[in-house]
Amino acid sequence: MSTTEQDRNISSSFAKGLAVLAVFDAATPSMTLAEIARRTGQDRATARRGALTLVQAGYLRQQGRMLSLTPRVLALAGGFLQANQFGRRVQPVLNQHAAKLETEVTLATLDQGRVLLLAQSTTERGIVTYGFTAGAHIPLAHTSLGRMLLACLPNEDAERAIIQADIPKHTEQSLTRPEAILEQIDAARSQGFSVTDSEFEPGIIGYAVPVSRPDQTPVVVGSSAPRGIDAGRASQRLLQGLQVCAAELRQTEAVNDL
Repeated sequence: MSTTEQDRNISSSFAKGLAVLAVFDAATPSMTLAEIARRTGQDRATARRGALTLVQAGYLRQQGRMLSLTPRVLALAGGFLQANQFGRRVQPVLNQHAAKLETEVTLATLDQGRVLLLAQSTTERGIVTYGFTAGAHIPLAHTSLGRMLLACLPNEDAERAIIQADIPKHTEQSLTRPEAILEQIDAARSQGFSVTDSEFEPGIIGYAVPVSRPDQTPVVVGSSAPRGIDAGRASQRLLQGLQVCAAELRQTEAVNDL
């Protein structure tokens, strides 16, 4: 099928409506129509039609000039999670290994130049928590999850992603030169794991290892821990635990079918 034929089968209005849903996040849980238009790159009339359609469908609520997501959007994610049996096959594995490591364990993939969290353990003993939930996005450049995901890609694709990505300075330790970040991605690709130290949150070391195989959609599992006196030993323990967790997840159809 040619590109022209494919374009005829695509509803641009539907795509623009989805773009409206995608602009809401933790930093901007509610927005005006003008803000939605600016963030989606749509003209005001198009953004208005899309937003009001979503209000009528129950995915957005309007209070005065402000619009925000409703709980109905969870049904969209719920369909994916149930279809791939995350509750039965992925969550128990994450919980089991989180309890052993005494820290949160997170499963993630790539989504439009950001890290998308697919699932996260639930444990009461975690020393550090990401503070995010499934469906949340976190940055690529300064997280161990992001760098490991990019290391799962061919070198040219990883380089393109970093060049196109925003590279803010989250902390004093955040690398800002694309060349330096790409060196860390190359190292992760070679050694089979990624470690970041205080680049996203001060005093927090992030760890990530691949779950997916080379021919699959990039999926990684990661964790974090506070920097301590015996950092080397703690790093070895966490990385070994994550590698065991990744090997177990690799056996599940839920991850292999992503």
